[in-house]
Amino acid sequence: MPNEHDEHDVTVLLARVREGDCEAKARLLSLTYDQLRHVAAQMFRHQPGDHTLQPTALVNELCIRMLQSDRASWEDRKHFFRSAAQAMRNLLTDHARAQRSERRGGGGRFATISLGEMDPAAHQTPDAELDLTALDETLTKLSALDSRVVDVFELRFLVGLSVQETARVLEVSPRTVELDTGFLRAWLHKEIAR
Repeated sequence: MPNEHDEHDVTVLLARVREGDCEAKARLLSLTYDQLRHVAAQMFRHQPGDHTLQPTALVNELCIRMLQSDRASWEDRKHFFRSAAQAMRNLLTDHARAQRSERRGGGGRFATISLGEMDPAAHQTPDAELDLTALDETLTKLSALDSRVVDVFELRFLVGLSVQETARVLEVSPRTVELDTGFLRAWLHKEIAR
């Protein structure tokens, strides 16, 4: 976990990045690398063991893209890490699509996420798995209806935040996060049934 000094440094560096300081962007990524690696490790809990992309490679690719991006306008730490989690999801999805196209016609195993891991209290619902490309398509559709629910997904199940931590980041009540989680599970099960 970051200490208060690191959090202050991240905030200062984010302000400098918004002002166009490229050196600050590199320092920001260096300072947050371990936290980004933790986020990537959380995401890889859902990946098959033979996944060809590993957490370190994912973070390295993310850092390269963030360094090359001209659109670095993160508002604060929370926005920075939410953006990083979304970018990692996109990288994993792109990787899964590339793997799928290489294996087109073959029955290769693709990156999946278990819906049972999304809400440990809801074991009465049959478990199902959704591949990352289908998950990305489903979340994109859902984002058009309710982007906060997608934020809840990314923060809880990709970043690994608790209900309380997610509520603080999104500035909603823990009960709202719990309701959004239930809605998300139902939405994904409905989409899988299709």
